[in-house]
Amino acid sequence: MKSNIYCVFVFLIGLSISYFISAQLIKEETKVQQNNIEVEGKSISFNIRGAIENNVEIIQLVTNRWLTLEDLNQHWQSDTNALKRINRSIKKIQLFPLIEQNKFSLPFDDLIEYADPMARKQQLRARSHLPMEKEKVISTFVYTSRSSYSEDNKLELNLQFPLIIEQVLIGYIEVSINIDMLMRHKIDTYQITKPFALSENGITLFSSLPEKTHINDITNQLTISLYGHQWQLMIWSHISAPNGDLFLIFSLLISLLAAITVKLLTLYYSMNKKHITDKEKYKRINDEWKNSQAKLIQSNKLASLGEIAAGIAHEINQPLQVICIHTDMCLDNLHNGNYHLVEKSCKAIVEQSDRIEKIVKQVGSFGRDSELDNYQKEIPNTIFSNVIGIVINQYNQDNVELRQVIPPSLPAVFCNKTQIEQVLINLLINAKDSVETSQNKVVFFKSHVQGNNLYIQVSDSGSGIDPNKINDIFTPFYTTKALGKGTGLGLSISYSIIHQHNGEIKVSSEIGKGSIFTVILPFEKRKLIRHE
Repeated sequence: MKSNIYCVFVFLIGLSISYFISAQLIKEETKVQQNNIEVEGKSISFNIRGAIENNVEIIQLVTNRWLTLEDLNQHWQSDTNALKRINRSIKKIQLFPLIEQNKFSLPFDDLIEYADPMARKQQLRARSHLPMEKEKVISTFVYTSRSSYSEDNKLELNLQFPLIIEQVLIGYIEVSINIDMLMRHKIDTYQITKPFALSENGITLFSSLPEKTHINDITNQLTISLYGHQWQLMIWSHISAPNGDLFLIFSLLISLLAAITVKLLTLYYSMNKKHITDKEKYKRINDEWKNSQAKLIQSNKLASLGEIAAGIAHEINQPLQVICIHTDMCLDNLHNGNYHLVEKSCKAIVEQSDRIEKIVKQVGSFGRDSELDNYQKEIPNTIFSNVIGIVINQYNQDNVELRQVIPPSLPAVFCNKTQIEQVLINLLINAKDSVETSQNKVVFFKSHVQGNNLYIQVSDSGSGIDPNKINDIFTPFYTTKALGKGTGLGLSISYSIIHQHNGEIKVSSEIGKGSIFTVILPFEKRKLIRHE
């Protein structure tokens, strides 16, 4: 009788506690859905920005080949046709000349000509935002004019690229991109899966929202700043209501289970302290639990990779498009007998293929454990030389000084050479990015031996890391960089790699003075740490 009373009492308490927990879970589930919508919005914004910027990079890559007017006249039609084949959203490519028209031998529709001085003045007035002197032009800058409608009543984004040949501004290359076709391609290739709309100054540029969607149904709005344009991004997503009945059933089951547990405990003690001594049974249960936990961690990694699949697809798509361009160029050069240019294109194809391989390896290192046969004795100075050779061009382009304090000869270290290079590249690129806005753009790369360990330090003169955020920097997908510049995986992957090497990675930072990342690697071969 007394045991039954205990069971009812425990059941009521368990029901109350479970109901409270259920209410909290419903609240958290709603919050998670809202966070997912924000992530989706950033992903769509990233894809739209990436699509436009990718087109700009490809166009600049092609135009940089024209070193003389003869090159321009000779290769204009083949190069512009290649651009249009690669990207169907490019509808028109024309040249607006700033020198005598008779120096160009381009197709009639590709050269913006003028019949009289009045027509010329009108053309210049329409392009008053463009600098007409070479000294005022930034060769890598992309200018834009107001979006316009095409003949089929589709909005087009108009991009203008300065063309400087032999230190003379000879004109602007004007490219019209069909916004509707570009966005449809992103939707058709599943890079964007949520309905959205783009507008500028109240004018709808593109919309894939369901019919009769009310403005109150829009779940997220973002502003995309791109080449002087301010685009409003509106996203529609269905927020499903949490299943309250399921939580109620769950609460009842938990309470019932607690009551049954109390009943069993009273029966246990009433049976004169009957002990369960089967240790193997508990060991098996514990092992199963550990295996389940390990699988859950691995599944979580793969799910995380799935969330950034669109970003990875963009990173791989860019070198693929460069490969396509150089493939077309190889065919054209072979056909025209320009065999000396074929080798250059082939080298570019190999470089871009290597770039894709590195991207795949970087993602793979986060999703799986390292294999033992990838580890061997490596000379640190060789690793450092490879790393510096990879990043030095980026440092020079951004006017960042890389100071090295490395002994000429260091003992060999047992490691995975590719993974350690990846860690150091991540740290050096992060350090470079952190000093971009600093007056003193200096990054130090140091190494020394202490005891049985190799110490590697990367320090910068940047703005430092907020003490409240320094514990989050190794968390996957956490980043302080601008949208589209980083995925937040670099330091997380680096931490995983160093941990697998039985090493340590430490960070110290001071606001206004910069940060110091220290990697500690043991020289001796040890049993590799595997994730559980």
